[in-house]
Amino acid sequence: MQRLREIVGVDRSVDHVSRVLCFVTETLRPPAVGAMHITCADESELECVNAFQRGFAQYVLPQMKFANQSAFRLANLGGRHEWTAICVVEEHFASPESEAAYKLLVVKINSHVAVEETAEGERYGQMNRYHSQSPCCGALHEVLEGGHQPFVGQLREALTSEGQDRIAALLDPQQVEPAYRSLFAAVVSARLQARQAIIDIQDYQPKSPTLYVVVPCMTLNRKNRDREIVCGFYTLDHHSQKRSEEYFGLGDNSAAYRLHRENDRIHLRDDHLSKPRQARDHRELVLREWRLRRRDPQPTDEQFAMVRKAVTKNKHHHQQYVKPLLKTLLLALAQTTPVPAAVVLFAQGVAGIHHAYRAHRLARELADSAEARKILEEIHHKVDSLDADRARALIELLMHEYQ
Repeated sequence: MQRLREIVGVDRSVDHVSRVLCFVTETLRPPAVGAMHITCADESELECVNAFQRGFAQYVLPQMKFANQSAFRLANLGGRHEWTAICVVEEHFASPESEAAYKLLVVKINSHVAVEETAEGERYGQMNRYHSQSPCCGALHEVLEGGHQPFVGQLREALTSEGQDRIAALLDPQQVEPAYRSLFAAVVSARLQARQAIIDIQDYQPKSPTLYVVVPCMTLNRKNRDREIVCGFYTLDHHSQKRSEEYFGLGDNSAAYRLHRENDRIHLRDDHLSKPRQARDHRELVLREWRLRRRDPQPTDEQFAMVRKAVTKNKHHHQQYVKPLLKTLLLALAQTTPVPAAVVLFAQGVAGIHHAYRAHRLARELADSAEARKILEEIHHKVDSLDADRARALIELLMHEYQ
């Protein structure tokens, strides 16, 4: 991974980045290889897409059709990772060779920003597109401008996750120089979309043993050939007996970025770039946050009292009662004190990982019953698919939490 580490934070040609990823793959010599490429749907990203296909996919991916090696592609407004997409990709590339040994799965995530040469120097964020100026990336521009489109909501959720209002930091001239706002917004967005992919991976049991390499990048769309900055990379070893999950690269705090030019290249640095660090377990983080801030819940619902009485008599140990009791308990808590139940059950892995940002917010703010009810409603629908022991354990957990 040293070759990849050497180019983090330094702008290179899009072809060079793909060749480095190809070199890393060939050096590791994995029995099987898969890949996913996430980009913005903007037409300016075609050069980046073609470079990944030309410099990486055609050399290392398996052939699906005659003379056709292709990465799984995801293109949408803003280059957003979609929850559980990584699970679909993993299954696609879970070949017999990977099941017998393991596979390398490369996930490349690209945000982008336009760069134009002006008399005053480089300008970021505006592209002369078809003889008129327009924002690039237009999706991130809408986020910074306070837009309300559905894709803006999804990008904003990531940019304000874990209680950090990264949008406010980008808009504050005391924290981020306005000339670099669009550039830094693209870096932060790529970092956070990669984090979302990692959260998905951590919560998923792959069909075949997998070594994941997740690489957030930012394309610099130029009038001539595009260039690219690798923002960092995650390596998640899920094929060895002992899992390891590590990140090396830039952080997600735009106020901490330092930019300078050297040999006509952009160099982007911050204090995080000096050494690798462990990837975090977000279910554990949510529970820890909740434990620090929790208030003692006091449900008064009659249904809750009925469930407590049944548990006291050990009725939940009988197979015919356990799931109906859990359903009743969830309905009762949803009506009275849903936040503690939603947070605790998310931490236990019962609620889907796509609730991660919502659960962080609940644990931190101890409010928003409507959001908590959404989580409990999803769990309520899943009760019938749980085995009796799991349902029994959840009842006991909630009874302990609400005692």
